[in-house]
Amino acid sequence: MHTTTRSRWSATGTALVVALAVAACGSDEEPGGDSQAAATSAETSAAADPAEFCEAAVDVESAAAAGPPIDETTPPAEAQAAMEEFSARLGPLLERAQETAPEEVADDVATSIATMQQALSTGDMAPMEGAEFMAADDAIDEYMLAECGYEQIEVTGVDYEYEGVPDSVPSGVVAVTFRNEGEELHEIGIVRIDDDVDMPLAELAALPPEQSESMVQFAGAAFAAPGESDTVFLRMEPGRYGAGCFVPQGTTPEAEGSGPPHLTLGMLAEFQAE
Repeated sequence: MHTTTRSRWSATGTALVVALAVAACGSDEEPGGDSQAAATSAETSAAADPAEFCEAAVDVESAAAAGPPIDETTPPAEAQAAMEEFSARLGPLLERAQETAPEEVADDVATSIATMQQALSTGDMAPMEGAEFMAADDAIDEYMLAECGYEQIEVTGVDYEYEGVPDSVPSGVVAVTFRNEGEELHEIGIVRIDDDVDMPLAELAALPPEQSESMVQFAGAAFAAPGESDTVFLRMEPGRYGAGCFVPQGTTPEAEGSGPPHLTLGMLAEFQAE
C-alpha cells in the first residue's frame, strides 16, 4: 500500500486513510503492545470461525475507505475531531478482526496490527512499506481469497488502460485483484456513482473534485507497482460503479510523476453491481 497523496473522487486520499487506520488501531494501545496483540491472537485463533473473520476484515476495509471528510486544507482542530470520531468507529472493527482471526492467519494479523502500532508510536510510516508488513498483508489476502468464498474478479492495468473489467458483478462482497503489467505505478480506485446521477462516466471524471465528490461514494482501491498485484475486498451495493487510476503520469514506486492522472489517458471503466 502506497502513501503518496493523490486526488480522487473522495474527500479522503489513500495516504490519509492509511494514517487514520494506523491511528485508530493504536489509539488505545501503548507502544510495545505487540506482545499483547500476539497473545490475544494465540488465545482466540483456535476457536475462530473463518466466516466471522472474513466479514470482520471486510468491515475494516469498508470503514477505512469511508474515512473522515478531511484533507490537507482542513483546520487542525477540525481534523483532530474528525480523526477521533473515525478512530472510535474503526477501532472496534480492528479488534474484532484480530479476535476472529483463524489460526492459519492469526500470526499475520498480529504482525499487521503490531506494525501499525509501531508506525503510530514513532510517527514513521516506513514500517507500513516494509517487507514484513507487506508479507503479512499478502498472506491475509491469500487466505481470504482461498477461504472466504467471495466473488472474485481480476483486472490488469497497463499504460494506460484496464483489461478485464466486467460489465457487471454480483452485489455483495467482491474481491478485486489488480495486476500491474505497465511500466508505471497504477491503481484501480472504485467509486459507487449515486443513483440520481446519469452523467456519462468520462464527463463525471472531468468535473472539478468539489463537484464530482458529491456525486459518488469511494468504495476502495488496490495499488500495484510494475509487475506486482494487490487485492481489495469491497462490499458492493447494487448500482453503477466507476473504476479509475488517479496516479499522475510518470509515477514510479520511487517518485510521484508530474503528468496528468492516468484516468485522463484512458484508465477509466464503468460496471454495474446487480
